[in-house]
Amino acid sequence: MMVDVSRRDFIKGGLLASIALAAAAAGAPLIQYLTSERVVVGKVSGGEKSKLPMKIANKNDLQPDSQIQFMMPLNPDGSRGQHPSILIRLRSELAQKAGTEFKAFSAICTHLGCIVHLEPGDDIYCPCHAGYFDPVTGNVLAGPPKKPLPEIELKIDENGDIYAVGWK
Repeated sequence: MMVDVSRRDFIKGGLLASIALAAAAAGAPLIQYLTSERVVVGKVSGGEKSKLPMKIANKNDLQPDSQIQFMMPLNPDGSRGQHPSILIRLRSELAQKAGTEFKAFSAICTHLGCIVHLEPGDDIYCPCHAGYFDPVTGNVLAGPPKKPLPEIELKIDENGDIYAVGWK
């Protein structure tokens, strides 16, 4: 049995199906972002002048091969803002390669602005389009991003407190 469908109804159906597919494609990364664990530390006030250096954490707050998310009071271009960032305590083999245990980068993917995170035992990962970044340098390892993640200069004091000094 064949159903008689007008050209107008066929085009309406195709348009609705296209909109539904686009909404599903855009909604999946948004749902993943909204349901992911995020920890924001560090005191940042929007009304005050941006203060750097800014304490992020203490060395004892992170285990090797883990991260803490925080907000930088400046964007990489120097403008004021609340910029999502990640502090990483590297696993031992990467710490030897880097010459330091701690690295910090922008948490915003340079491809389309999704939030990146450290995959334990692996690299920095962007879930939106499978972009991978080196946790030592921030350089692109795979995926669509073309630019490395901006790096944050760190200072560690005698008590083990880790400070964001500014963008490198």
